[in-house]
Formats: sequence, structure tokens, C-alpha cells
Amino acid sequence: MRSTAASSIALLVAVAVAIVVVGCPTSPESPAPPRFGEVEGIAACDTDTVEAHADARCFTFRGVAGVSMGGGTAGRIGFRHPELWDVVGIMGTPFADNEFFYRMLQENQMGGFCPLSQLEAAMTDGKTLNEVDDPQVFCGVHDVYPLAGDDQVDAGKFPAVEGSRCAWFRSDFNHWYRGPDAGRGGSFDRNGLFDVVHDLIAAFGNPFYENEFSDYFPPGVPDTWHIIQNVGDDRDTRRALCEAPTVLQGVFNREYNPEGTYPVITFCDGNERGGEDDDSGNYSPDQRGNPIPVEFLLAVDLNRNGLRDYGEPIIVNNQERFGDCGADGKCHGEAGDTEVDDWDPLTNPDGEEGNGRLDASEDFDDDGLDGVPATGDFGEDNGTFDRAPALQRLLDDSPGSLMATMPDAQSARLDVWMDAGIRDFLNTAQTSNALYAQLKRRIPSTTAYSGFADLPLDQKYTESTSQYFYYQSDYSRDAMGQVAYLRYGDAAVCPDSDVNLGDGNHVGAGDVVSRIFTLFSFLSARMPAQGRDESFGGSLTELAPSGTLTDFANMSSYDSTVLGRPVDFGFLLPPDYFLPEAQDRRYPVLYFFHGQGMKAQDLVALGLALLGPMKESARSDRLQSGKTDLQRAIIIWVDGNCEGDACYTGNFYADFRGLARDDRRFESAFYELLRHVESTYRTRGPELIPLDQIED
Repeated sequence: MRSTAASSIALLVAVAVAIVVVGCPTSPESPAPPRFGEVEGIAACDTDTVEAHADARCFTFRGVAGVSMGGGTAGRIGFRHPELWDVVGIMGTPFADNEFFYRMLQENQMGGFCPLSQLEAAMTDGKTLNEVDDPQVFCGVHDVYPLAGDDQVDAGKFPAVEGSRCAWFRSDFNHWYRGPDAGRGGSFDRNGLFDVVHDLIAAFGNPFYENEFSDYFPPGVPDTWHIIQNVGDDRDTRRALCEAPTVLQGVFNREYNPEGTYPVITFCDGNERGGEDDDSGNYSPDQRGNPIPVEFLLAVDLNRNGLRDYGEPIIVNNQERFGDCGADGKCHGEAGDTEVDDWDPLTNPDGEEGNGRLDASEDFDDDGLDGVPATGDFGEDNGTFDRAPALQRLLDDSPGSLMATMPDAQSARLDVWMDAGIRDFLNTAQTSNALYAQLKRRIPSTTAYSGFADLPLDQKYTESTSQYFYYQSDYSRDAMGQVAYLRYGDAAVCPDSDVNLGDGNHVGAGDVVSRIFTLFSFLSARMPAQGRDESFGGSLTELAPSGTLTDFANMSSYDSTVLGRPVDFGFLLPPDYFLPEAQDRRYPVLYFFHGQGMKAQDLVALGLALLGPMKESARSDRLQSGKTDLQRAIIIWVDGNCEGDACYTGNFYADFRGLARDDRRFESAFYELLRHVESTYRTRGPELIPLDQIED
């Protein structure tokens, strides 16, 4: 017995010791909250975090969108840093695809000149090369309103909509197409379009030449050719420059100066303000009363009179030459051309002939950017295909290129909305079609729609659909696709233009309201509402602390360290923002970039129209269920207006490369604005939401 008791005591002691050593059982610890990374000092859904949580979707509760100049910016910034965004909206912009845009610009607005041999023959025949629209002197479209029936227009090339007669609008250097006034959204006369191109090149650099000393001027052109402001006060200065052009010798160009024997000159253009052709895209040689120095182009002075005459060509030396004939090696019209490899963004996006890029099946001439052997210019005989540095940067920074290199984890979570007018004078449908083809290659759930009525109908909506209302559509991924692309405008009108309403034009007089509400409906639907779509009562003035709507929609500013000055922005706060019970509530933020010639102030009033749908619904079924048409969110109108001497029509929200200066770093200032907004307003941060909790 004594030994048994001793054994029992020893066992109890051993158990006690074991309990002390091992410890009592505890509940498992909760997993640590995810640590989100940062982009530009802003919390983001970084790729590592997204990939580590395959059972959840990461939301930043931010969207970015824009129109025209701003649409290109949204695509550039949104696709370069997808970690910051849930949704990107690219609206009505010729900058949806830089590759297509600069090709179009070079072939159309910078083209139309006759071959050198024909121009030399014309001079031999006694022509001055200043004969307006003489087919021996100028070979362009000879019309600022080229339609599909015109001899110079290929009606079947790049239609805006599959199977339609909505051809792309052609231009040449002396005739810039502007279309009807209705729905254009501005004058965009010849002088104004030169200002637009000036700002584009000041922002991103000169895509037409390589110049080791300047990202803006053509090689050999001094900076004295830069005019600070294109206004009447500068008329004498501009006239003096135009009367004493810079003359360059020994400049080669395969097409128009292969021997380097003709002088190459700076030149002036533009129409006299208030003159006969003031509101026109035409160039008229006799309109020299208000000359505009063209700071970024060079012309060949074939008749050596010191002026660019009507038929004298501008030169472009921006990439090494190649045939672009595709896999069969036969270009369009040549014997043996199969035409099955002809590129079209809608019907044959994988075609290699005529796609504007050097494919593996094609050869190039390693003669440098001027296309002439043995001149020793940039890229010659180096064994690689070369482009002008600014052009290469633009192609690398194009939305389609950025999407192609985006991590899979980011492309899978990013939603994209696009729209474009099928009769936009800037051919935005054709440019957007090119981006659409690239997005569809990367994201199979990409769908194009022809007109608002083509958008999928919400099955819960049972009211009349004879007229389109934004709230009748189903904006979910399942119904509309991860990427949704709307071509607005009635294709049945083509090839004519709607001269009365501007249907399908750049802004679209009858389309603009539907475009705005459809965009914000898409943005709203692609983020979890989390109760921010529950309707509530009270008038907006009762909900405002001061009793005025300016509490919700107004202008504000912050002191920018980047730009060294106060920077304005517009804001829209959701209608429940000031309610006592909502002071712990946080909201998604939608950033919107406007177009050229606009400013953020112009959009503040527009924001007021969005307050109602954030508060209640126009649909009977949603009224009964207590839901709104839009979830409540903060909207920030980003200002891209030109301040001082920075630009003429818009700053492209870019860190300037062409005319670089510390106070022209507008993209850096945008990220500074994001940090200001996140620290000033009640914004949501990134969040991982389990997939089974996401309604689609």
C-alpha cells in the first residue's frame, strides 16, 4: 500500500508539473488584420496582399474617371497604379489608346502632302506650291467635312460600330475636321486645336522627333520660338518670329528630303481672330494677320522662299521605317495580298497588316529615325527598332500597354467603364475600339454596347422602357461584364452627322446627361454599398448645417508643396454627411478629371444633380424597399485648368516632360490631393471582403 500511495503521489506531481510547463488550453488567437501596402503614400490593395487572400476581394473604395483629356488621364493613372482603385472610367477621349491616336494624328492631321516627285514636277511646271487645293500641289481630302461618299475617304476603314457606315473622319494638315457645332463641346477651331497639340507636347514631350537637347523643340530649333501666351498682346512678337524663321541645312527625311538638299524651316500657321476662317479647321495662306509660331514641327522649304507654302510638307522623323504588311509580306492592293491579316480593332484585332506596329513577321530598315542610310542619326545601324524617346514613352504609358503588363491579381479586381461617341469629330470611338480590343484580350469579360438602350435591363425594373433612364440598367459584373464599353449615338444616321442635336459627337448634346448618370451608376454598383444605399427623408437644405446646398457642393483648396501654390478642387459630399448619427460613417471617394478648356468649378453644379439619387430612388421597386439609385459617396472634381503660363487649354494632369518645370508637376500634385482628401474627409480605406459576402 505504501508503495502504491507513493506512486500515486508521484503521478499527481508529474501531472501538475506538466500542467505548469504546458499551460492551460486557450482559444486560438484571431488572425492579425492585413497590412496593406502604399502607393504614392496612400493605402492600397497591393498585389502581395491581394494574392495572399484568394478567398476575399480587396476594395480600396476609390474610383477614378474622366472625360476627354481627363478620360485619357484616368486610363493612364488608373492602369499604372491599379492598387489604388476599384473602378476606372474612360470617357470620350482620343487618348484611350496612344498608339492609335498618334498614328491617326500623323496620317491625318499631319498628312495629306503629295509625293516629293510630284511637288518637284509642279515647281518645274511653274507652280508656287501655294495654290489652294490644287491636286498637283496638295493631295489631301480637300474638305473639312469629308464624308463616307467622298473619293478621298475609305468608308470601310475603322468603322465606329461593327457593320455600320460610321466611318472615321479624315483630315489633312490643311483641313482639320471639326464636324457640326452641335454636341462638339467647344469651338476647336484651327487656332484652338494648335493650342491643344501645344499642351499635349508640352506635357509629354515631342513625339515627332528626337532632340537630345530638348523634349519639346525639334532638333536645331532655339527656345526663342516658344511664346508664353498665345494672346493678342503677343501679336508683334509672334509676327517678328514668323518673319524670321529658323533655317536648318542638312536635315534628312526619307519622304521629303532624302538628299538633305532642301532647307528645313520653322513656320507659322493659324487664322486671324475674327477673320473669315476664324471658326474653321482650314488653313488659309492669306490669313497671316494673327500668325501662330508652330513650335514643335518642321517643314521642308522646297521653293526656298522662307515660308511653308500650302503644298509644302512637314516632316516627321520619329521611328524607323517598316512595311507594316503583315505575315504575308504583301501590303493592301499588292498582288498576293490575302487580306486576312488586315488589322481592325473590332473584326480582326490580331491582324498584323496595317496595325501600326512592328510585328515579328515584319522587317524594318535600320536607317535611323530619318529613314536615310549613312547619316549617322539616332538609332542607325544599331540592330534594334528605334523610336523617338517621347513617342516610346507615350506608347509604354498607353492604357492598353499598362493593362498588358498589369499583374493578374490587379486586372482581376479592377472594373472598367468606357464610352465614346460614334460621330465624335476626334474619332474617339475608333481610338476607344483599339483599347477595347486590348482589354478584351486581357479580360474576357469585356463587352461593347451600341447605344444606351443596348445596356442590360435590370430584371427587377418592371416599368416602361420606351425611353432610356440610367436607373433601369443592371450594372453588375454578371450582367454587364467586368469591362463595359458604350458607343453612344444612333448608327442609322451614318454616314451623315446629326447637325441639329450633335448625337454621337464629342459631348453629344442629347447624350451628355445619360453619359454622366450612367458613369456614376457603374462606379456606384462596383463597390459594396454596406448600407450606403438605404434611403432616408428630409430635404437637402434641412440636412445642410447652413441651410444651403453649398455645404454639400462647393470649391475648396489645399496648399500644394509640389506646385508651390494653393490648388483648387471641387467636392460633393453625400447628403447624410452632416447627420449626427452618421459622424462615424465613412464613404468611398470618386475622383473625376475634366476635359480641356474646363475647370473644376464647372462641375460643382453638376454634382448637385447626383445628391437626389444618393438619397432616394426614382424607381418604384426601390422606393418600396428603401433603396437609393446611387450609393452615397464623396466626389472630388480635380482641376486641370491652366494657371499662369503653364499651358493654354489644359495641363493633362501630367508631370511635364516637354516644357518641364518644378511648378508643372501636375500628376505629383494629384497624389498630393489624394493624401489631402484622405486626411480631411471621412473616407474609407482598403478592406478585404470575403467573396461569399459580395453581391454581384
